[in-house]
This record gives sequence, structure tokens and C-alpha cells, in this order.
Amino acid sequence: MEPEQPQQPVEPTTSDLEEPRSPAILVVDDDNMVREVIVESIRAAGLDVDVCHDGATALEKSKLGHYELIVTDMRLPRMDGLTLIRHLKAGALDYLIKPFTVEQIQLSVQKALELRELRRRAKEREFYRELSYVDPLTTVYNRRHFDEALDREIRKAKLHTGSLVLVMLDIDDFKIYNDLHGHQKGDEALVHFGQILKSACRASDIVSRYGGEEFAVIFPGAGKEQAPELCSRIMSRVQEFPFEGAETLPFKTMTVSIGAACFPEDASSATELVRLADNALYRAKKSGKNTVRLALGPHAS
Repeated sequence: MEPEQPQQPVEPTTSDLEEPRSPAILVVDDDNMVREVIVESIRAAGLDVDVCHDGATALEKSKLGHYELIVTDMRLPRMDGLTLIRHLKAGALDYLIKPFTVEQIQLSVQKALELRELRRRAKEREFYRELSYVDPLTTVYNRRHFDEALDREIRKAKLHTGSLVLVMLDIDDFKIYNDLHGHQKGDEALVHFGQILKSACRASDIVSRYGGEEFAVIFPGAGKEQAPELCSRIMSRVQEFPFEGAETLPFKTMTVSIGAACFPEDASSATELVRLADNALYRAKKSGKNTVRLALGPHAS
């Protein structure tokens, strides 16, 4: 299995929620006097408005801006109003075509305002939902997302008679590294470690920080015969990375111990799969670290 470009989470920022302070409204009319009357009625409501005098320019502006409402004349230079609307409706814009009254303009503007607010709230909910699933230090998924993802992937595997590999990883001698180089360097190492795991995985693989210096990777669709190669690839990437100060560690480089278990060969539930992978990780640690151990099976203790 060759790794693909990972599609792991990027920690959301507040800039993701930034919206124009009012609905983006575009007025299209080649009659300057009429256009100004419409614009003033919209601005009187305290809303921002953009203008242009022909259909082709309006279409170009719509590609660059985020308009909720287009107010347009039917007869326009370069492109008539109906042709413009046909193009704009592909973007799900609301529109208003002359002739119309001031009250109709105000009603359409109010609808645009409400639509913008609904979209802002939906984006805000999605922002905080994503934030709750991301580890703020490493920007890989957190334990909460791991638990939900493992349950989901096992259900999918059962439905389609598929398989998956769960890999539990623990950075060897991380306490020694922290004591020698300080917690700031330790945090930097954890960030690098998360990036290494993402680079070693496919877009469909799920990398999570399980807790402390322990991480977990779910490999959907992978079978038990592929587990050793998956683990070996991760171990090699970790050892090859130039962690600052890693030469002070017992192996003279940063290393990782790994335990792996497979669904459905080793376990039929998420809880059991985690237990077996964690037991395998414990055996890897006890056997001298910097090694891989596979689950012993459904009756392993």
C-alpha cells in the first residue's frame, strides 16, 4: 500500500468564520438615475451594495464576490437580464428583476440578510464541531474523534465484509527527552511526530493523538498481512527524522514502540480491538522498545 497525500485535519482558525458585515448585494442597471434610487434604498437599510451597468460585468463581479442578491434590469448592454440570471442561478443566488417596488427590494434584501445569517450560524457550528475533534498541539485528530471514527469504521467494515488495522504507538523514552531538553522541545517533538505519521499514511487513514506521547492510526481496508509493513514504514520515518537532541536518547535517535491489531481476525468490537492493540504495544515496550508486536488473537490477555 503506497501512501497517498494525507487528508488529516488542519486546526480551524477564527478567520474561517469571517464574513462580510452585511449581505453582499449587486445592483445592475444602465440607467444611472434608477440605479442610484435602488442603491440609496438599500443603503438606507444600513447594508452594503455593489453596482455595475451591464450584464457581462455583473457576471464577472459575481465570480469574484459573494453576493446573496442580484437586483437587475431586464434590458442591459452586452448581456440581457435573463441570460445573466440563468448564469447566476447556478450559484444559487436570489434575484430581483425590474419592474419592482421599493417594498419588494426591501423584502428581498431582508431575505438575503436572513440567508446570510443562517449560513454564518451553520459555518460557526461546523467550526466548533471541527475544533472539538482536533488536538490543538499536533493538529491531528484527538481521542474523542478516534473513539467515534473507530466505531464508524468497524461498522462500515462489518457492513461490507471488510477489514481494518489499528496501530497504537508510543514514543520511546519521551520522559527522558523532556527532562533533558525541556517541555517546549518535547512539544515541538510531538508536533513533528504528528506530521511524520500523516506523511506515512494515506488520505483515508485516521491519525489521532491518543494521549500524552501515545498516538493511534486506523488503517481502513488494510488486512493483518499488511500490518507489519505499515508499522515498519512508520518506524523508519520516525528514525530518519532529525529530532533536535535525539542523540541523547538510548537509541541515539527518536524511536517508537508499536502494537497492532486487526478487525475482524483479532477482535469483533472497537473496545476489544483497542485492548488487544494496547496489549501488543505493552509487549513491544517490555521487549526492549523500538519494535513492533502484533495482537496475539481474540483470547490474548
